[in-house]
Order: sequence, then structure tokens, then C-alpha cells
Amino acid sequence: MSLQSRSRCLTFLLLVIVVIGSFPLQSFAQQLAKSKGKFLGASTSYYVWRNFALYWNQVTPGDAGKWGSVTSVRGQYNWTNLDYIYDFATQRSIPYKHHVLVWGSQQPSWIDGLDSANQRAEVENWIHLVGQRYPKMSFIDVVNEPFHNPLPAYKNALGGNGTTGWDWVITAFQWARQYCAPGVKLLLNEYNVLGSDSAATNYINLINLLKNRGLIDGIGVQGHYFEFRSHLAATSGTYIYDIATIKKNLNRLTAIGLPVYISEFDIDEPIDSNQVAQYKTYFPILWSNPGVKGITLWGYIEDDVWSSYPNTFLLHLDGRERPALQWLRTYIWSPQLPVLVSPLNLIGIQRNPLLVWHTSETAASYHVQVSDNSVFPWVTVDSTVTDTLLQLKPLDASSRFYWRVSGVNTYGASDYSVTASFITGDLISAVEELGGVPTVFSLSQNYPNPFNPTTTIEFRVSSFEFVSLKVFDALGREVSTLVNEVRPAGVYTVRWDASSLPSGVYYYRLQAGAFMESKKMVLMK
Repeated sequence: MSLQSRSRCLTFLLLVIVVIGSFPLQSFAQQLAKSKGKFLGASTSYYVWRNFALYWNQVTPGDAGKWGSVTSVRGQYNWTNLDYIYDFATQRSIPYKHHVLVWGSQQPSWIDGLDSANQRAEVENWIHLVGQRYPKMSFIDVVNEPFHNPLPAYKNALGGNGTTGWDWVITAFQWARQYCAPGVKLLLNEYNVLGSDSAATNYINLINLLKNRGLIDGIGVQGHYFEFRSHLAATSGTYIYDIATIKKNLNRLTAIGLPVYISEFDIDEPIDSNQVAQYKTYFPILWSNPGVKGITLWGYIEDDVWSSYPNTFLLHLDGRERPALQWLRTYIWSPQLPVLVSPLNLIGIQRNPLLVWHTSETAASYHVQVSDNSVFPWVTVDSTVTDTLLQLKPLDASSRFYWRVSGVNTYGASDYSVTASFITGDLISAVEELGGVPTVFSLSQNYPNPFNPTTTIEFRVSSFEFVSLKVFDALGREVSTLVNEVRPAGVYTVRWDASSLPSGVYYYRLQAGAFMESKKMVLMK
């Protein structure tokens, strides 16, 4: 997609710089995604707006990197605008993504008049020159929008459909791999992918063609507002793509195993409250997905955005932030959704289960809720902890419970995690407090033994592991599961009631990571 290209005289540029420079910086203006493990960047025109690096930690040129912008006359290359953006990024160690090598919508007009051999030579030379001139770029959009017209006039010169159906795309990637410096990540970029299962399938098929040849390092997915829904004020042709479908297809793409980059995100709404509302709906879907490694806003400052969608900006020319930018800061600096570990949809677990979840980046504490109702109109447990686990007191036996966790820090709280459930049995697990952590896994002999009808089993866990403790009869049939969940290091005791079983020899087996041990016990009634 094209950013608005305007010709500005030097006097105007100097005036803008002076005017903007007269406004004080926002007291908390800084890179929103610093140290977040993924970037939040923006595209920009040939002038890099003042304070860009205080907000964004990745940059993509808008029009400046397109072939038609660099060489409007065959054999004459104007790299000035692109050099300025590239130097700005590399001098500040901000990842630079080149956009774009091969794209039918913005190619030099003179390419149409060449024969196939000359077209092929010119495309290869263009890719060679970009790779040679910008060796420190982090990413490069090799081919843009291959599923949409107009396709490049030189498509057939690069092999056309060929035997794979996509030989021309493969050729472009082969040249990019050949001419770009080692470490430069080669990307494919496309739009209208997430809202359609069939479009996602077609895109995945092309990605796999490139992946199987070792030619692609990441997946570009555009995120323009029109890819999600029509404008709120639209009176005709209104539509809203299904959010569940968007999430599903994003997961399908991340499942390929390549990093996904949202390459052109924007929300075009003139009313601030509407823009904020739509950011809250769509941005978290993309940012919270662990397979998404970066998002690039398609323009961020007033008057330097895509001219067809002029209300996507987040920053006014005078430095004032739109509310959507303020919300972005709070959202990104607040903890992300915690991911639950255990117990997840288990049956017959201890009445006092240990709840375990993954660390949520930047969370200082966690708010944990347990309820016997999936919509939490009331709660059985409502607790705040600083660890990523919580040992519950005994709950009702043979009952289903639901649990969820929210991360909390000084900037706010995340939404609650996806809700998980479990059904309790009739056992209560006791934890012995020790002065130190066990150094080895071990399983002790039950006591008393023989027993009638209850006995106690003690085991030791030396590291955070998924623990399974089961009982089998003399024929090897499982008769009871006593523990089946993640446990931290510690010493544990479990009481087993065999009232419903006949006298005889039974075996109990502990598995924890690579450790496994079994022992024999005798039920004597």
C-alpha cells in the first residue's frame, strides 16, 4: 500500500521542524515496545519526523523504498530519501525493513516497454543494488501482494507460473537470498488474509513452497482497518469480519513455524473514541499472539499517512497524542494475558489442587479467581499472589470449578486469561514444609502397610515438573489417579482411600520428568 507522497520545499520542512521543536516532549514519550521481545514500529516518508525513535523501535520506508520511486528513469537511481531513513535506523540500532522489491502496483513505468530478457536483467539488477547498498537492514519485503492485481509486468520474465504455479515469486526470493547480506530476513507480504479461510490456505501454500526451498524467513500480514471491518460511519457496503476467524487464521500462520510480522496496521477513524474502541478490539488479537514478533503501524503522525485513509494517525503535528496512542502505551506496558498450565480440564484431581501458570512479562503480581460458575458471578477463591502458583485450600469433593488469572503491575491489569476448569475427586494432598528443597526425586513406602482401607504415600520432587502418581492392581490395570499436575520442588503426601476395592496387592507408580519409580502395597480387609 502506498503512503502519501508530497513535494515539500526546504523552507516548509525547516518551518515544521522549528514549530514541532517548540513543543515540550511528552513526559513519558519513549519507545512503547522497548524490551518487550517484539517490536512496535512505524512507516515514514523520506523525512523522519522528530521524536520517531522515542515512540517506535522499528522503521519501514513508505514510498521511498519502492522501485518506481528510486528509479523513475531507466539507469538513473535516486537513493537520497531511502538513504536518510536507512541511516536514521542503523545509527540508532532500530531494525530497518526495506519495502519493497517486487510489486506490480508501484513499478517503474519504463519496465513495460522492455523485452523479457531485459526485464529479467533489470529486476535482478534492482534486487542486487538494494542488497548491496543496505547490508544492515533487518528485514526485506521481497514480494508484495502476489495474490492481487496488478501483478508485475515482468512476471513472465521471472518464470511466470511455471511448474510450481509461483515460479516468478520463487525467482525473486532466490535473487534476494543471493544478493542480500547474511542475516537479512526475507519476507512475503499480503493483505486480506486473516478474514478468509480460503485466502489463508492459499497464502500458506505459497509460504510452504518458499519454506521448503529455504527461501523465506518470516511472514508479512498486513493489518489495515479495512481488513477487519468497514468504517463505523459507513452507510453502505458495511461489513465486519468474524473475530474468531481472524484469530484462527493468525494461529494457522504462526503454526508454520516462521515469525509473523504485522506489516501495515492502522485504524482509520476520525473520532477519537471510535479509534480507541477499534484499537482495543483488534490490536490485542495481534500483539498478544506469541507467534507475532512485531507490528508496524502504517504511518503514525498527521500528514504522513496513507492519503486514502487520512485518520489513521496517532500523533498530531503539534505533538499532541490521540487517545489511541495513550491507550497503546497503557496496554503494552501493562502485563499480557497469563497462560494457564495446570490443572487444565482434568477429572478427579486433589480437592486442594496447585494452580500453576506461566509468567506474564512485567507482571508484579497476579490476581487469581476460582468459581463454580464459568462466568464468575461469584468466586470461591479471590487471591493476589506474587508467584506463578497458588496452593488452594480444600474445595468441595466431586465438583467442577473454573479458574482464571490476571497479571497486575503499576500500569494496570491484563484481562483475565482463558478460563480453565477441573473436577475434584475426594482426596486431599498434604504438603510438608521443609527447611530446604529436595535434591532428588524419590517415592517412599506407603504407611501403614498393609492397610485398611486408607494409607498415605509420600514423594519428593526436586524441580518444577509435571507429576503423575497412579495406582494399579496386580494385573496392571489402573484403579486410581492420585496426582496428575505440575508441582514445584517439595515434599508431598497423598492419602488414598481404597474402600471400594477388594483386598489384594496393589502397585503405585510415580512419574516426574525422566524419573519413574514403583512400589508395592497390600490392602487387607
